[in-house]
Amino acid sequence: MGTKRPSSAAARHTAGLVTGAITLLILAGCAQPPALITTTPGPASARLPALGVVREGWHTGLIVPTPALTGLLKSLRTRFASTPFVIIGWGQRRYYMARDPGFLMGLAALFPSASVIHIRAWRPRPSVRRSPRRIWLHLPAGGWRGLEAFLDHAFRHDRHDRLESLGAHGRPGDFFAASGTYDALHTCNTWVMQALRAARLPATGTGVLFAGQVDSALRAQPLHRFWASPTFIFRHRLSP
Repeated sequence: MGTKRPSSAAARHTAGLVTGAITLLILAGCAQPPALITTTPGPASARLPALGVVREGWHTGLIVPTPALTGLLKSLRTRFASTPFVIIGWGQRRYYMARDPGFLMGLAALFPSASVIHIRAWRPRPSVRRSPRRIWLHLPAGGWRGLEAFLDHAFRHDRHDRLESLGAHGRPGDFFAASGTYDALHTCNTWVMQALRAARLPATGTGVLFAGQVDSALRAQPLHRFWASPTFIFRHRLSP
């Protein structure tokens, strides 16, 4: 007697559960800022700072020197003037800001929905260990200008060009309304790769959904040639 074939309804139900589980894994990485990992800082120079990419579980974000917050983001530079770096992350608004996001909220994010940016201070501590969770990149000519334009566009502004703050929601740092939409095919990791491309690096966000894909791209040629050597002692303080 042959194996009984599952009904089409059961198959659709199983596929839906698998799809939902994958989505929640993606969102989990773009949801809550994990605990800070204080390991090897990147090189600091008042003239040529390096841009960092941090991997925190399923999530990736940008480590930006505070003095690089210029243009429409100058208010953030003032707010975080006491710290040398900020970590900027992007994600699905309701899920990212929720204290206890549920399964249904994750499924809803399969479809295009509002996004949010979280920004928090980061002050590295000296360490003699290299951190596999952080990669530091020297930007080519025009790179910082391109990144500035990308970040200016990433934040939503009111008619007075002020950032739309959404509060801290019990987390370190603050949330801000973001432009663009989040969906299952455009995640926080896609956004990071798009930021690197805007910074004139040979990067693409096409097909990038997971943190591991970002890490693989950064460790491959030709991006590998933009790596900045880590410093073991944080000697420099970027001028405000």
